[in-house]
Amino acid sequence: MDWLSPVSGLVGALVGAGAGYFGTRQAQSRALAAERQARLDAKQDVATATLSDTFGKLQRHVREVPGPHELAPHTEEFAESDAAERTWDQKLEDLTAPARIAVGVLRDEALRARLHQSLDLLDAWQSGLEYAYRGRASARSRAWVLRGILSHAVECVGAWQREEPLPEPNEAYGHAVESLELKREQAESVAEAEAQYVRERRARGRGGQA
Repeated sequence: MDWLSPVSGLVGALVGAGAGYFGTRQAQSRALAAERQARLDAKQDVATATLSDTFGKLQRHVREVPGPHELAPHTEEFAESDAAERTWDQKLEDLTAPARIAVGVLRDEALRARLHQSLDLLDAWQSGLEYAYRGRASARSRAWVLRGILSHAVECVGAWQREEPLPEPNEAYGHAVESLELKREQAESVAEAEAQYVRERRARGRGGQA
C-alpha cells in the first residue's frame, strides 16, 4: 500500500490548493464589495453636500422672487417686470440643475421621488402654482409657497440622514401639489376638448363630402 502515500499527498495538496484558491477568491470578493460600498457611500456624501449647498442658495433666491404682473402690457414697466422674472427664473434653473443630478444619485427611492417632486414644483412656480398663491398678499405669496417647498425638501433630507420616515408635507407644499395637479387636469381637459372638436369637424367634413 506504499503507493497510496504519494496519491494521498497529491490529493491533500490539491485540496489545500483548492481551499486556498477559494479562500483567496472570497477575500477578493469581500474586498471588492467593500470598495464598492465605500464608493457608494462617498457618492451619497457628495450628493448630500451638494443638496445642502444648493438648498441654502435656493432659500436665499426665493426671498427675491418677483411678484405677479399687475401692470398693463406693452408698457416700459411691464417689460422691465417681465425681464426681471425671466432673469430670476434662469437663475432658478441654474440652481436646480445640480440638485437634480445629486438627487439621481441617492439610493433611497422614496427620498428621490419626494425631492424630484419638490424640484418639479419649483420649476412650475410661474405657471403651475397659481392656485397655491391665492388668498395671500401678492407680494409675499410666491415666496411663502416656495420657501415651504424648500423647507420640506430640507426636512426630508434630514429625516433620511437620521434614518427616520419622511415627514408629512407642510401647508405650503400641500397647496403647491394640489395646484399643480389641478393645472395638469385642466390642461388635459383642454387638450381632450380640442381633440374632440377636431374629430367632430372631420366627421362633419366627411358627412358633407358624402
